[in-house]
Amino acid sequence: MKVSQIAGFLGSGKTTAVMKIVDELMKRGYKIAIVVNDVGEINVDAKFIEAHGLKAKEIAGGCICCQIAGTFSETLASLHDSFNPDIVIVEPSGVAIPWGLKRAAEYSEAKADMIIEHAPVITLVDATRVDLLVKAVKRLVETQIREADVCFVNKVDSASAADIAKTEKMIKEMNPKAEVYHMSSETGRGIDIACDLIVNRISARYDEAIEEELLRKQYGGRKDA
Repeated sequence: MKVSQIAGFLGSGKTTAVMKIVDELMKRGYKIAIVVNDVGEINVDAKFIEAHGLKAKEIAGGCICCQIAGTFSETLASLHDSFNPDIVIVEPSGVAIPWGLKRAAEYSEAKADMIIEHAPVITLVDATRVDLLVKAVKRLVETQIREADVCFVNKVDSASAADIAKTEKMIKEMNPKAEVYHMSSETGRGIDIACDLIVNRISARYDEAIEEELLRKQYGGRKDA
């Protein structure tokens, strides 16, 4: 089962982008589930369903959106056993740490007969308010960018050329290895690229040594230092 994290802070256009990505993946024939902290965040007019204790909404076309029940690993195991999706889209909270979610996802392998694959970790960065985000929650912004495989500069339809360039520069300074693309979750620009990355690429599994190196670069020491 493939797990795709799409990170970004509140107001970054993440939920709109997630729904358009899900719609496109379903058109391509994939069975999709979405995992969020609160199913109320996904604004769809659909009934709730109960499956193995999961609180879920059924979305048109058979996709379901479920709320984390117990731990994240337990939720993934239940999803596998009850729904068996091809791809699970994870819309983490704005403060979630991508590498920590990778580790939690892999714990689910002990709870169900499956192997977890990771799609590239995607982080959306809002080009219209990048200065505000860095000022307010700089460390969390850095973490989500540093731990991403791919960053999308979002809201390029409403951001100035200067703000787009500033956002790209910031991403490259924080994570020189990240691929950077443009997105407009409103117009749909970049959605096909995101879907291609999710379907065709695989990201590394959790590795404590890699996480410690990321933490060392970011904080100057171990997470427990």
